[in-house]
Amino acid sequence: MTSDYARYLAAKTTVDDRALNRPVLAELCRLMPAGAPRVLEVGAGLGTMVARLIDWGVVGAGEYVLLDADPQLLDCSRRWLRDWAAARGVRSDLLPDGLQVGDLRVRLVHAELGSYLEAAHGALADVLIANAVLDLLDVPAILPGLLRLLVPGGVYWFTINYDGETIFEPGHPRDDQVMRAYHRDMDERVRYGRPAGESRTGRLLFHHLRAAGAPALAAGSSDWVISAGPDGIYPANEAYFMRRILDTIRDALRNRPDWVDPEDLADWLAVRCWQLAAGDLVYIAHQLDFAGRVPSQSVEPTQSVVPTMTWVDPTPEGDFGPQQPVT
Repeated sequence: MTSDYARYLAAKTTVDDRALNRPVLAELCRLMPAGAPRVLEVGAGLGTMVARLIDWGVVGAGEYVLLDADPQLLDCSRRWLRDWAAARGVRSDLLPDGLQVGDLRVRLVHAELGSYLEAAHGALADVLIANAVLDLLDVPAILPGLLRLLVPGGVYWFTINYDGETIFEPGHPRDDQVMRAYHRDMDERVRYGRPAGESRTGRLLFHHLRAAGAPALAAGSSDWVISAGPDGIYPANEAYFMRRILDTIRDALRNRPDWVDPEDLADWLAVRCWQLAAGDLVYIAHQLDFAGRVPSQSVEPTQSVVPTMTWVDPTPEGDFGPQQPVT
């Protein structure tokens, strides 16, 4: 399972490269402290984000902590990052708790997030990153603890937060029924004994961040958009990524006959898989990115904080990707 999931995360890299909102990323760079910051990424998976941020010149020195609940996936990340660095001619050296990539120390930390927040932890982070993670968590319950992992005035960058809209084209008569049931599964999901996700996490984060005392300073869309090229071939490994999305929907609904008739689900999946194989399937998922900072002094979560917040479209600005995707 871990090797399949690692392959999925690797295939997702180019999709995220295009999706990440560049003006929100520019705000992150504006807010980040100079020098060698300590970065903590929760639900870090394979390590594709740290590779991307090195490639895009966002980080280059300091410490970057990859926190994930899957120890096998962290082992995969060590190998993946070594291979990634070798392909770019960047020196990397194995360390007992991770690896050194150029001037950046990458630490691998195995922990389930809820347990990590409940336990004593080490030095606070200057920058907190969560990519395609918060929509898998009970955000109102866990966000205050997450933000306490930051130093006073520390910066957060929460990206690829699903916002309740998935589109497959060409249309299918069962689309609304299938996606309504899939969103219900997201809303009722439980992991590690805790509620695990919300199908409208993106839009709700505006309120959740404000209620936690750290309103967003920038926000913008980060939609996944995948289609085949003129030759009918999908970019990079994105056909595999789309197949895994279809598999995820199947697995969520296969034991929910009261939500979707099994024959209807099987027909919907068969049509979508045929369209994918033919290069005809288009997939769009609406998501939102956020950047901001916690107060430089203690603020009660319910205290009103009114910053200047910028809503930005995903038009690329500055010198960040999408231009040279991480592969």
